Amino acid sequence: MAARSRIETRFDWLTVLGPCVAVLFVVGFVRYLYGDWPAITTDPAFFQHTGWYVLEGGVPYVDVWDVNPPVPFGIAAALAALSGGNMLVLHGLGSTLTTLVAASSVLLVGWVAYLVTGNDTAAIAAGLTMLVVPELFSLAPEGVRAQFYALFFGVLALAMALRDRPFIAGAAAALSAGSWQSGAAFAPLIVGMAYQRNGGRAALRAIAGGGVVTGVVVLAFAAAGALVPMVVQAVVAPLAAGSSYTLAERGYTILLVFGYGSLLFPVVLYGWTHAAVRDVRTRWWVPAGGVILGLQVLFVDLDGSTDALLWLAFVALGVAVAVERVTAGRLVTADHRSDDTSLTTRPRWTAVTAVAVIILLVLSGVVWHVGSPAPKSTLRTLQQEAEPEGEPPPITPDDGDVPSMQTIYWEQMKPETCHYRLSWNEVRWVAMSDDRLDAQRCDGWPSRTDRG
Repeated sequence: MAARSRIETRFDWLTVLGPCVAVLFVVGFVRYLYGDWPAITTDPAFFQHTGWYVLEGGVPYVDVWDVNPPVPFGIAAALAALSGGNMLVLHGLGSTLTTLVAASSVLLVGWVAYLVTGNDTAAIAAGLTMLVVPELFSLAPEGVRAQFYALFFGVLALAMALRDRPFIAGAAAALSAGSWQSGAAFAPLIVGMAYQRNGGRAALRAIAGGGVVTGVVVLAFAAAGALVPMVVQAVVAPLAAGSSYTLAERGYTILLVFGYGSLLFPVVLYGWTHAAVRDVRTRWWVPAGGVILGLQVLFVDLDGSTDALLWLAFVALGVAVAVERVTAGRLVTADHRSDDTSLTTRPRWTAVTAVAVIILLVLSGVVWHVGSPAPKSTLRTLQQEAEPEGEPPPITPDDGDVPSMQTIYWEQMKPETCHYRLSWNEVRWVAMSDDRLDAQRCDGWPSRTDRG
């Protein structure tokens, strides 16, 4: 019990990882403030405008069509209430909160890695691995995006499960799924972890936590008359109107997202394999989560780097397990031959080397992100060549007679149609159903869903 308490309460890893995270996220935030502020990109403008619109009487999925689950709209509505209706203040609140949420997610991954391994180096390595995809700290300051909140709640659920708080873990997993559909992957993992650690009652408490959150959301939207359109838009439409792809294209996209960080994939595979073969009774959920979310990026949704963030968390945990094995192996060797000073220092140098390599990959990721190195250009060409060929869509976002999302946001407009975000998923859904781009309300179940 004493050893377990020591493992769960020490935070030596945080003294290294914390400053690294703080520096990168502060630099990303300041860079946005001095370079782009107050410009707002389409996704944050949409979420934050919808939050304001809710306070003005708008109902998500009825007055606003979108494929995202409802939690980000609730977060944006809370921020809109704090802003007093000032869209500039709302944008500042959205940028600040999302940056804090993304930074906290990195620290949570480090904490989960430490709870799993009890190894400071493994925790640092896991947190740093999250940063090899620089969009995590460069896009967060732009404002509210669903994937950042799904990542935060999902990793929080893992941490709570490992701290034997199944009810909170289940609630956090439900919030992850309610932020972005792929967050649903955390639910079975959390229930399984609770059962494995403390039996059936703990699993039931995890289910109850998720059920409470889900029940509150369902009742709220049922009361607003938006339950059916929420199911249509957040469940049916993403499955029916997803973009076409080839596996080769997705493979090249993954390499483009990770850049030089792709060199860690063999390490990740080793960590997952070790967890699956040698520690399956306690760490089965690490490779399971990696496989489930890996299938998500390959077969379901990978339109940009933010779509890989949930998988990135399990990539980082795979690195943590691998680093733990390497440093633990060195430590055993040193303990057996403690009379040799050079051997006793090897674990320390192994840990320093592992962390230094990942820091180098983090810095090279920034270069990959802002520059155009030859491998990136080559992968971009291969990705474009691998894109599926097909007939042009019958309608495009340009066919919608609505202002830009930025204009709608800053002028606090209440569009006359529910189709004003006009994402590609949205226009594909309109093309394959009996919906119309000029529909005033999107509150019904479609009578036709085909690609004709």
